[in-house]
Amino acid sequence: MSTVPSASQWGSPTASKRALLIHGLNSSSHTFHRVASALAAKGYLVVAPNLLGHALRKPGIDFQVQTLADDLLPYFQAVEYDIVIGHSMGALVVLSLLKYLPKTKHTSVVLIDPSLELTAKQMVDARVRFSNDDRTNPTAEDYLRLHPLWTREDAIWRVLGTHIGRSTNSDDHIDGNVPWSFSHLIADKPTAAALTILVADPAKLECVAKFKDIRTMVVSNASHWIQYEFPEVIVEEALRNIKE
Repeated sequence: MSTVPSASQWGSPTASKRALLIHGLNSSSHTFHRVASALAAKGYLVVAPNLLGHALRKPGIDFQVQTLADDLLPYFQAVEYDIVIGHSMGALVVLSLLKYLPKTKHTSVVLIDPSLELTAKQMVDARVRFSNDDRTNPTAEDYLRLHPLWTREDAIWRVLGTHIGRSTNSDDHIDGNVPWSFSHLIADKPTAAALTILVADPAKLECVAKFKDIRTMVVSNASHWIQYEFPEVIVEEALRNIKE
């Protein structure tokens, strides 16, 4: 018997339109509170699960992206989604789930600032960056100073996400996904699905230039946390794919 992971939900349970939102590393389902609220206002039932090792959930047998994706399979057993969105690590989880999307139903997929390919040096740099965050333990006020476009609620959810996750998440995530290579998973996209990748740094798009049937966009003045700074861009892109 499959167990459905813990999740947050916005919108009416009777809504005919469905959206699934998947958070990133050391975060939680509430990282999408503004995107989810906007989609709910558009008539969607929005579900955002908490990944293994996050939001007080125990980890699985490993921290591979595919393991995190497999844990979410119960969400695909009875429901077909109109919109699927993933941020950062959650975007990699979405890529690992593309093969489970309907082959004929139109699905709008949006990936938010994913690192699809990393060299060994970039992985070392990422480990140092995560370690610095763990050591300095930023407060909500720290995040607000660093990110002037964030609201206090954004900063509080960011702090909470780090505190209710496992302290070893960052190292386990890096160690469990060597080599770091996920762009090839784009080929699993069903023809009926429309895929958009939103990034803050255009360099992240170099590895997807060979894919001609996806939409890419650089969000000006954004950081890695586009869902906090420009949630309306994410919603607009998700709905654009539906309209097209």
